[in-house]
Amino acid sequence: MQAIRHKLVLIEDDARQQQLVASFLNNEGFEVITAERGDMATQLLEQHQPSALLLDLMLPGMDGIQVCQKVRSFFHGPILMLTAQNDDATEVSALNIGVDDFLSKPLRPHVLLARLRSALRRSEGVVQPNTLANPQIKQRIRCQDLTADQSQRCIWLGEQQLELTDAEFDLLYFFMDNAGHVLPRDLLFQKMRGIDYDGLDRSLDMRVSTIRKKLNDNTPPYRYIKSVRGKGYLFVQSL
Repeated sequence: MQAIRHKLVLIEDDARQQQLVASFLNNEGFEVITAERGDMATQLLEQHQPSALLLDLMLPGMDGIQVCQKVRSFFHGPILMLTAQNDDATEVSALNIGVDDFLSKPLRPHVLLARLRSALRRSEGVVQPNTLANPQIKQRIRCQDLTADQSQRCIWLGEQQLELTDAEFDLLYFFMDNAGHVLPRDLLFQKMRGIDYDGLDRSLDMRVSTIRKKLNDNTPPYRYIKSVRGKGYLFVQSL
């Protein structure tokens, strides 16, 4: 059986970088549609219906943050942002509006490939077995006043359905599925992004912060996701 050939849209205004990334991903079996301007994103996404969007942060016409704000209402695939900046405020803003992952420039091709494939697996709803609790995958989980349904990929706070990105759903579902266990950062990075934790990457902490805000639980002492100093995070099973 022939493997599915995913279609991607890559928006990058650096011609050399665009050519290198597109060539590498084409060789890895992806079909890559390229553009140089952020204001071309809507047309390309509607025309080609890609599996994922890769875009630079700084673009002519419309920057990466503006692109994400505009397309998230109709495009539900992974969005990976490419950036040479190391700015926590920008990264937090992007995560809040639906960016699934960040890749720092200069890009490492095989890291890009691993992160892209991980994002696509999450988007397609491929669930990895729970490594800490019961290995049998549970479709519906209840913790405190939260209910998570894996088949629908929805989580409710009481009667209210939370608006979560794919990455946020996967992380919160994993927390709930392992409620009562301290989850080390190394495990969370491997589970959510398919990479090792380097001791510096703060994207996990930013995503946890975003989830806490959506749970109306963004001031300590936290009710749901507690930080365990020097170890990781703990989802509180019950009050």
